[in-house]
Amino acid sequence: MEGSCPPLRFMLHSGAADDPLLRVRGLCKHFVLRSGVLARHTLKAVDDVSFDISRGEVLVLMGESGCGKTTCGLTAIRLYEPTSGEVIFGGKKLLELQGNELRRTRQEMQVVLQNPLPSLDPRVTVRRAIAEPLVIHRKYLGLNRSGEEARVAELVRIVGLREEELDRYPRNLSGGQQQRACICRALVLEPRFLVMDEPTSALDVSVQARVLNLLLDLRKELSLTYLFITHGAAVARYIGERVAIMYLGQIVEMGSIDEVLDGPLHPYTRALMNSVLDPHGTVKDKKVLLEGAPESAVDLPPGCCFQKRCKQASDECLSCAPELARVHDGRFVRCHKAGLL
Repeated sequence: MEGSCPPLRFMLHSGAADDPLLRVRGLCKHFVLRSGVLARHTLKAVDDVSFDISRGEVLVLMGESGCGKTTCGLTAIRLYEPTSGEVIFGGKKLLELQGNELRRTRQEMQVVLQNPLPSLDPRVTVRRAIAEPLVIHRKYLGLNRSGEEARVAELVRIVGLREEELDRYPRNLSGGQQQRACICRALVLEPRFLVMDEPTSALDVSVQARVLNLLLDLRKELSLTYLFITHGAAVARYIGERVAIMYLGQIVEMGSIDEVLDGPLHPYTRALMNSVLDPHGTVKDKKVLLEGAPESAVDLPPGCCFQKRCKQASDECLSCAPELARVHDGRFVRCHKAGLL
């Protein structure tokens, strides 16, 4: 058998609402790499990714570094133009929007990046950085100067920044304060949806918990929806309700946090969870389930993206790419042998 398997029909909906806020179908982001005059290679950073996020939900996108998590999140909100696929946000086909309609829709979706300091302009004060989106979108918002100042003041209070910190430059703030400023700036346009790209990974452990608690409080108080990107299982459990596991640009398993992390079906998810250290165990207790390093996403061979590291790989896995198939309501896995492992 050659080529890919015929696509399966399935629903990716979590069941939390009839109309997801964000619906992603078959999303791809490929980069063409050149080496020399004629040689061209394709890096499949995101390859056939589909998921739904209901209003008020937190979907965690989890995987090791380089698996395509960040590219997926930024492509889903069109900060990267997709190679192919469909994105529907709030009932609108995002990839078809242009001009003023796209600018208005961008107010409803924002991103908080991993490292807060490079995200902030070192030449302006924190106050000005937070207010800058209001200036850019002024003609759409209908706010006067006093209205803009009032909105900034209210958000600053909500995220826990002090007044005296607003007139400092980003370099004069701690890492936690810098990230709070980035969160405040992301919220100033009153968005409905935020992509959180590992927002606590650059912070001290003691600060991480406070920022995570802030994000949970903001979600409840402001009715926010998150796509939360992380490589940490502990963070995923704390912040999320559902999780999608990525490997080499593809979602290989998806479902509720407890189901996926406590009872993984895909061999990669099993190996990923086995690598998490138990505070009551030792390194010697861990079984090595994976051999070698992740393959490059450049010019991948046909078949399953995990084939070269999977001990159960068969001829079918080498020739036929598995679809993300439904196991039961809300649970999906991309593996030919998911029920046999």
